Amino acid sequence: MKDHYLRMALACLVSVGVGCTSAPVRYYTLTPPPDKSLPASKISFAIDVRVVHAPPQLNRSELMVRTGPTELTLLENERWASPVKDEIKNALRLELQRRLSRMTELRPAFTKLTLDVDVQHLEAELGQYALLEASWSATLSAAGQQSNGERVTACSFQSDEKIRAGYAGMVEGYQREIAALADAIVAVLTSPASGIDAACQKTIEGSAGGSGSKNH
Repeated sequence: MKDHYLRMALACLVSVGVGCTSAPVRYYTLTPPPDKSLPASKISFAIDVRVVHAPPQLNRSELMVRTGPTELTLLENERWASPVKDEIKNALRLELQRRLSRMTELRPAFTKLTLDVDVQHLEAELGQYALLEASWSATLSAAGQQSNGERVTACSFQSDEKIRAGYAGMVEGYQREIAALADAIVAVLTSPASGIDAACQKTIEGSAGGSGSKNH
């Protein structure tokens, strides 16, 4: 009997020891740090971002990277701080909020932006590239109006950037691409109605020296 309890105690100690040496779990967010240069009182433009679709493989907490032509690797110890849809939604809303709060082109004619985002592709290869492909539909509404006074715009977006090595470098690449998506959306929304098609076709260079980002 004593030998039995001794073996159990040793097994527990071994288990604890293994747990102590396991790799720590790290959490990542797409939300950028607060912009201290923007007073809270300036944030008055209502923005509702809805991620209506994301690839099924993104519906998990672990980060995923491409490791070959046909292979994706799940990173058990590298995880999103919240569901990927929420990460994209919150990061994009904040980036739009920062840009629109400084602009007067849309005010006072419009007071609310409703944005539906369809993410078709979000992937990265460590130390190589980060890729974001998405289409979006934006509705600008005037206060107290349902259909009259609305302006609806739809576009697609693609960004392919070089990234630095490491998991943080990968997430930072995604952050830059979401910021570029916000820039593209604002550029279209603040362009004259007759110039929307031209703005959707504009090509810009990637901010990190990648192959560039394109709005179709």
